[in-house]
Amino acid sequence: MTLVLRTARDWRVVVLLLVTLIALVSGIVYASGSSDAVPAQTASGTCATPRPLTPGLTHHDLEFAGGTRTFDVYVPASYDGARRTRVVFLFHGYGGTPAKVLRTSAMEGLAEEKGFIVVAPQAAGEHPTWDFRTPGDVPDSDVAFARALVDRVREGACVDPDGIFAAGFSNGSAFSLALACDDRSPFAAYGAVSGPYIAPDCSRARPATIAYFHGLVDPVVPYGGASTVIGPLPGVDDTIAQWVAHDRCPSRGARTAVEGPVRHFSWRDCADGSAISVYTLRDAGHAWPAQVVGRDDASRLMWSFFTRAEQTARRG
Repeated sequence: MTLVLRTARDWRVVVLLLVTLIALVSGIVYASGSSDAVPAQTASGTCATPRPLTPGLTHHDLEFAGGTRTFDVYVPASYDGARRTRVVFLFHGYGGTPAKVLRTSAMEGLAEEKGFIVVAPQAAGEHPTWDFRTPGDVPDSDVAFARALVDRVREGACVDPDGIFAAGFSNGSAFSLALACDDRSPFAAYGAVSGPYIAPDCSRARPATIAYFHGLVDPVVPYGGASTVIGPLPGVDDTIAQWVAHDRCPSRGARTAVEGPVRHFSWRDCADGSAISVYTLRDAGHAWPAQVVGRDDASRLMWSFFTRAEQTARRG
C-alpha cells in the first residue's frame, strides 16, 4: 500500500510522528550508563536531538574509578528535552546526603520556579566527605568524579554549556571552591556557604565567578579559620583576598553595602568578566542562610548571580 500525502496537514502529522519517534529512541536513561555523545547544540538554543527526562526527583548510579557512585536529579516540569537548560550541581556537607542539602537549600522549589535542573551527588565514605584537597589530575579524585558527572548529565539532558554551576555547603562549599581551581572545570560560576577554600596552586585555573556566604558566629567553621573535622580551613577574609587576587579584580570595582545584620562585599570588572560577591551574616551560625537580603535566601541570590555570570560568558 502506498501512502499518499495530499495536504500540508498530512505532512505535519508525519513530521510530528518522526520527531516523537526520534525522541523515544534517542532519550537515555541515566541508570543505563550510556556513553552517547553530548547532544549537538543549535544556534537557536535547542538541542538537535531531544533528550527527554522524567520530571521530579530521581536516583541514579555512575560507574567511576572501579566503583559505583550515586546522585539525585531534580527535573522541573518545564523541561521539554529540546531547549537548552541550566544545571546546578549541589554538593552536601560532611556526613550529609543529597536529600538533606536539597531540603536545607530549598533548591528544588527554586529549580521548579526558574526552570533549571539540580544534580545532587553523594560523597563517598562511611562519613561521606568530599576530598577537596586532591587535584583533578588524579584519576580517582573527587574533582575528577565531578567532571565525569557533568559529562554524564550532558549526555543525558539538553544542557546549556554556558549554564553549568556548582554550589555547596560546608565541606561541599570547600569542594565547590576546589572545583574553581581546576584548570579543566566545566562550571561557569560557583556558590559556596560556610566553607572557605582556595587550592595551594590555583594558578592554572581561569578567573572564577564566586558567590560566598558565611555566618560570623559559625561554631563549626569559624569565620577567622580553624582546625575542623575536615582539616584546617583558612579564614574567610584571607581566602577571599586570595580569590580577588586570582581574579585580578581592580580596586575600583570593589563595593560594600550594609543591610541590617548583613554586609555585602562585591568585586566587579575582574579578569575575563569574572566577579566575586561575599555576604557575611552577623547573627548566623553554620547553616544555609534562609534569609539574607529582604526575603531572598542564599539559593535565590546564588541563582541571580549565576544567571549574570552566564550572560557575561555569552557576551565574551
